[in-house]
Amino acid sequence: MREWKSRTAKASGELWLAVEDEQKAHIRSLKGDPIKMWAKLKEVHLQKKPGACFNAYNTLFAIRKQEDESLTALMGRAHTALQSIQDHCLEGFTLEMLDQELECMALICALPQEYNAFVSSLLLLDSLDLTKL
Repeated sequence: MREWKSRTAKASGELWLAVEDEQKAHIRSLKGDPIKMWAKLKEVHLQKKPGACFNAYNTLFAIRKQEDESLTALMGRAHTALQSIQDHCLEGFTLEMLDQELECMALICALPQEYNAFVSSLLLLDSLDLTKL
């Protein structure tokens, strides 16, 4: 139990020190509980909304190998982009949901620039499906 409490205190302290001063307001009341601190930071900074997911997919699909980049580095960038997508997806995300999101993304990407305001409003919705689109 002592070891657990010691590790909890260390983890909490390291999180506190790693967080920028402006962000400490989110976790000030949770000091001493690193699990709750991490969950709160994740809630604040990882928006699980269609817009964030759309941007993460867009980043993944925009990856191109740079002239001086190794294949290993390219794989690392692709893995990081995929991790971002996974972080922004809802719990219980399924292949069927992925298919629907990709269909919506294809339609959104097909729209000309004159629809940018419309696209921006779509990406603020809590979910993105063809009926809302």
